[in-house]
Amino acid sequence: MPRSKSYNTYSNLQRPEFRKRVDELLLKFERDFYEKSKGAEGMLDASRFDMDLYKRHNVETMIRIGLKRAVDPLVANYWATRDPQLCKEWGLYGAEEGRHDRMFAGDLHKVGMTDEEIYAIRPTFATELLNGYFYYTLATEGPLASMISGFYLEYIAGKTQPDWLDIMEQHVGAGNTKGARAHLALDEDDDHVDMVWNMIMRVIKDEADEERFVEHLTKINALFVSYFVEVYASTILGAGKDPSQLAQVAPASSVQTNLESRVSATA
Repeated sequence: MPRSKSYNTYSNLQRPEFRKRVDELLLKFERDFYEKSKGAEGMLDASRFDMDLYKRHNVETMIRIGLKRAVDPLVANYWATRDPQLCKEWGLYGAEEGRHDRMFAGDLHKVGMTDEEIYAIRPTFATELLNGYFYYTLATEGPLASMISGFYLEYIAGKTQPDWLDIMEQHVGAGNTKGARAHLALDEDDDHVDMVWNMIMRVIKDEADEERFVEHLTKINALFVSYFVEVYASTILGAGKDPSQLAQVAPASSVQTNLESRVSATA
């Protein structure tokens, strides 16, 4: 049964052949992340758990949710006069997702962080770049990139978070990851991956639109990979003590990942 007012109401998966191509591409992105991003393989190794990385990852998840909460109403507003049904669907989805930061806050409270400490932390440069991309594309072409980010997060979280949480729970306890688990369960029960996909497919009309989708997806993946690289550098490698050094991490990583991913997308 759906847990919220935002759940998949489409009877069929839209553009299934294109979805097959996108699924294969996302699997390549995931494989490349574990193989090429320094420290990524440690997310699957219980002996390499780091509490600072765990905390910073959850804080950044909260920050991203809060920032996206300001973007999603702009997406819905864009469709208000163009596709009222999509406006309604995205409005419900944005309203639901925008509340989920408190799920992660609950987990952070259980490992000793207060709200004051959480909200005093500034976003990573990678997160700032990602949100800049949302506003730039909203201003120049519309909300497609912002919508694709929703699909990307739903898909990747469903693939990676269960394994990560299994590792984390060995150190912080299953009772201290209830927020993250509840988030995953809600997304699964409401079929958010296919729901967001189907919403986006309402505006994908031809091959040119599909190629633009892939281009946005590739850049968004690069920015999310650079977020991990930046958080790893600041916590595990200690680069956070040198802001000028850390400021170079996200742009360099995102450019490199984007170039490599474009090769994967055309392979």
